[in-house]
Amino acid sequence: MTFKYRALTLGCFAAMTLAGNAHAVKIAGDMLEVYGNIYPQYQTVTFGDSSATGAEVSTMTKGKTGAQTNTFAAGAASATKFTPVNSYIGFKGQKTVGDLTLGYDVQGVVNIDNSNGSSFLSEPRDAFVFVEHKTLGSLTAGQQDTYYKQNGDKVRMLGVSSSNFVSSANVASNPTWGNKGVSTSFNTRINGQLLWASPRINGFEVGYSLRQDPTKTATKNASLSSVGINWTDKKYYVGLAQETHNDYFAVSGTASTATAGSIYNAAAGLRSQDTATRLSFGYRVSGMRIGADTSTLKYTETSTQANGFQSYKTTTYQVTGEYDLNSQITLAAQYANNAAGNCTLNGTISCSTTGLGGNLVGFGAKYNLDKNFAIFALAAKGAANSGAVISFGSGAGKTAVGGTINAAAVGIQARF
Repeated sequence: MTFKYRALTLGCFAAMTLAGNAHAVKIAGDMLEVYGNIYPQYQTVTFGDSSATGAEVSTMTKGKTGAQTNTFAAGAASATKFTPVNSYIGFKGQKTVGDLTLGYDVQGVVNIDNSNGSSFLSEPRDAFVFVEHKTLGSLTAGQQDTYYKQNGDKVRMLGVSSSNFVSSANVASNPTWGNKGVSTSFNTRINGQLLWASPRINGFEVGYSLRQDPTKTATKNASLSSVGINWTDKKYYVGLAQETHNDYFAVSGTASTATAGSIYNAAAGLRSQDTATRLSFGYRVSGMRIGADTSTLKYTETSTQANGFQSYKTTTYQVTGEYDLNSQITLAAQYANNAAGNCTLNGTISCSTTGLGGNLVGFGAKYNLDKNFAIFALAAKGAANSGAVISFGSGAGKTAVGGTINAAAVGIQARF
């Protein structure tokens, strides 16, 4: 069983994701191959102002009980910069031992611009080892995408969307209220994870991933798990997956105290559980690729503190498409939407989601110079509803409450 087949097994329709290692260079046969996806870009970002003073905003926006209104704030200053985005170089290898295929895959993020003092390979991206059996499936250990993340978002724009401002994840896999510096995202690559994926039988695959908390205590167990099933015939794809985060404290944070008028629960004794459920679709024919996802995101905390946060639930969706005009030119477009949702507090005080939600519209074009090099252009606009905030990748930043963010970039991509 080849490494390429494993990429299909774990990636569930990997051809649609433009994985970036299709032209890996063999250094020591199958035991050492080098590959990469390097896509630096020159980008400019502009911001719109917030919603007006007096505009009604949600309970979640300011984290306070009672009716809340916005105070006008000017958008952030426009910014222009060169960024390597999430460029990476990887090393992989495999070896067959009896009925087993053993292997590894290690990627490092390439820091082309050293202005922040980071090393050339600034941080690990994927870094795992695996063992695979043709009837028992594959078991992978290390830093990697969760099975939930692998199972969806099957068209990643032009192969340059990872951590870029055209990634739909910040709208489709995140809420639009601010948080207290802890993870709210269900677009997760995480270390210390075990992931099992079954062999693909009649087009079907099932999988499960688990990340246990290495610093677990009696009152906090920040674990993660995901489970899913998908089917593909290489033309169509359907996937269903769920991911659960325990004790991430996405709303109240890890060091909150009880304060009059605040919805944030005190940290002492607090437990939380956040869950995302996603249905994904894909379609691929020669010259065209379409991917779509719809998700339900739910955040809960267990505290019975008076007026404390209890739950928030919203729905999101995204559609991304690519079309090859010819062998050299590819056009792409996407749309993502996040609904206002609903929330509850402990006790009788109501929780408002007025003004939450927003959307992302993105466009891209790529011109292939040859099989390894291309130039590309991207543009996107994020519009937050009156009480919401939307963030963009590639260090672009985030909107003011109820504001907009516009980004455009040109870049060059090297894939090998």
